[in-house]
Amino acid sequence: MTATDALTRTPLVENYLSDHPETRHYLHAVLMGKLTSGDDLITAHLAPMINSVYQQIRHMVDPGNLNQTQAHMYIAELAVFARYNAQFLRLAADTVAGYCPELAHELRRNYLEEGGERGKIPAHYILYTRALLADLGLLVNGHVPADETAKLVLLHQVMVNSHMPSVIAGGYYATEGVAIAETEILRDITDRYGQLTSQASGQNLPALDYYYRLHLDDEHEAAQIGGLSVEAAHIEGLAQFIRNSDRYGLDLPQAVEGFLQIFNGMTDWWTQLAHRARNLN
Repeated sequence: MTATDALTRTPLVENYLSDHPETRHYLHAVLMGKLTSGDDLITAHLAPMINSVYQQIRHMVDPGNLNQTQAHMYIAELAVFARYNAQFLRLAADTVAGYCPELAHELRRNYLEEGGERGKIPAHYILYTRALLADLGLLVNGHVPADETAKLVLLHQVMVNSHMPSVIAGGYYATEGVAIAETEILRDITDRYGQLTSQASGQNLPALDYYYRLHLDDEHEAAQIGGLSVEAAHIEGLAQFIRNSDRYGLDLPQAVEGFLQIFNGMTDWWTQLAHRARNLN
């Protein structure tokens, strides 16, 4: 049985909670309304779970050992969510605006960054797809997603239209909380594709290198909050609403529900993509 098979038999999040009973008990208590510390929830439980699970995902994907077909598949599938992310952020901001204008402001700020605020850096999806064309000769525009990717898009579509703003807050914390790890994995995958096709990676793929630095570098011109990269600012911007749920009138159990909906969906997506990649050998 391969490592991917073993991980799939028990979903990654379930596996983590089995190995970390303190987090499982904390989540149970929050969901039952017995604990109300959003700060402890983020710092001691959700953030460590994201880090640990995405280390497993990196091991499962194993970017440095992908063949060209496998790398291409990942690149095309990972581009799909980027295609829709800005409109999801806009819809989420509109949905919560009447209940929590501060959360709406944060989501709208992220929307303008992702979707391309006029006079500033173009939409991130445009930058990314152009970089794939310029550096790798890859066309992903209009790619029809695999079933597992379409399911992930549907989960986000349902979440951003939720009648519960707290579910949206938790769901978007999951979406943003994994963004640095996912961007780093994607960078390694595009580097692998470049190595296999043109013996180029990193700074030798200049358009992609700019795109990744835009998201990950604290001092990049796109960073709008001092000392934090674009993605780190998105993570902390959403985390504050869970950390301070009482201040913003958000329901912590509902926020955990939203987090688990999206985090489970994203980890399942990666697992299914890993299976798809293995079958491309």
